[in-house]
Amino acid sequence: MSSRSTHTSDLALETLLDVLDEAVLVFDEGLVCRAAGRRAAALLGLDPGSCVGEGRAHLLARLTHAAPELAGPVASLDAGALSPTRVEIDPLEITGPPQRSFVWTSAPIVKGGVVVGRIDVVRDQSASAAMARKLDEVSLVDTLTGLSNRRRFEEECEREHRRAQRVWDSYAVARVDVDGMGAVNEVLGREKGDALLALLGKALRASRRQYDVVARWGNDDFALLLPCVDHAAVKSVLTRAAAHMASAAKDAGYVITLRVGVAVWRPPSADGAADVLGRAAAALDAAKRREPGAILVDLGGTNIKSDLEHAADEPPERIE
Repeated sequence: MSSRSTHTSDLALETLLDVLDEAVLVFDEGLVCRAAGRRAAALLGLDPGSCVGEGRAHLLARLTHAAPELAGPVASLDAGALSPTRVEIDPLEITGPPQRSFVWTSAPIVKGGVVVGRIDVVRDQSASAAMARKLDEVSLVDTLTGLSNRRRFEEECEREHRRAQRVWDSYAVARVDVDGMGAVNEVLGREKGDALLALLGKALRASRRQYDVVARWGNDDFALLLPCVDHAAVKSVLTRAAAHMASAAKDAGYVITLRVGVAVWRPPSADGAADVLGRAAAALDAAKRREPGAILVDLGGTNIKSDLEHAADEPPERIE
């Protein structure tokens, strides 16, 4: 920054602007820049020292000259310059290189009911998204549903596989896909869709046995790790889980159907935990090509049983 003042308040403002992670531009009643934070250079390509003393319109013009794709969004910022209205653009995209995504907030500075200036704050949304992804990677809990996340689920599968090998026991992995979530998000909005997923996750967790592991695999896909089960037990556990999920959704005003892919590990077998997860994924992919409510289970042999049937002459069962 330039134009360092000896006034305590000005020094405090300069210090604040220097330590903030956001780019900040402060304008007076004539919309002349009086202070600029150091992050203006990194985020906007504007040298803080050269900003001080320049008019707001000229600074915005410099920005759009460097990134023409911002001309439209920045015009709305300039239009609200003299008004008491707070303006926010989310997201503000710069194609780069490098590609960046911002949230730009412009707010009036009001004194005695009169606008005496304006302050613009630009936050790097792409950095926030990267941090969120990093936190998700190191976390073991899905933030939306409170269930285990995919990373935790894979760790639990490895642990259960070692246990099953030691005691010569069987276990199963199930993948459960909720049909039509894209339509729910499109028609009712992402917030309603997220609320439905959280509700279904809660119902799935409530239906589990004490030692089962329930996780959100991703998007509208849940996963279950079922220790100590054979083919018949898988049917019982999944039927109960599906009934809880459908009932919870119905009480909330939704009618859902599910598609399920299951893989059972039975000794002796050379498959590892990753192989079982892969078989469950393949069974789910096959179920998605069937009618809504289809259940396919891979018993570890050459055949994939349809609808968890005990025998070929049994009527197919559906989860709805």
